[in-house]
Amino acid sequence: MRARTGGEFTAKDFRTLHGTVSAAIALARSGPASTERARSKAIAAAVRATALQLGNTPAVARSSYIDPRVFDRYASGVVIDPSRSAESQLRDLLGG
Repeated sequence: MRARTGGEFTAKDFRTLHGTVSAAIALARSGPASTERARSKAIAAAVRATALQLGNTPAVARSSYIDPRVFDRYASGVVIDPSRSAESQLRDLLGG
C-alpha cells in the first residue's frame, strides 16, 4: 500500500475511510433528527449498515472503522449531501 500511494497508509486506513463514508451516507439519507431518540436510532442504523458492508459486527464497525466525528457532526445537525461524492465532502465534515 505504501509503495503504491507514496504515503504512510495501510489497508486499515482505506477500510476506515470506506466505513466512515458508508456511515456518513447512511446518516445523510436519514436526515437530521430532532430528538435524541431519533438520532440514536439513525446512528444505530448507520452502524448496522456499515457493519454489513464491511462484514463486521456493529460493535467492531463502530469502534474500529467509523470516525466518531461523523456521529458528533450528526448530533449537531450536520450531514453530507448524499447526491454529491461523499469522499469529497468528508474533509469539510470532519475538519470542522
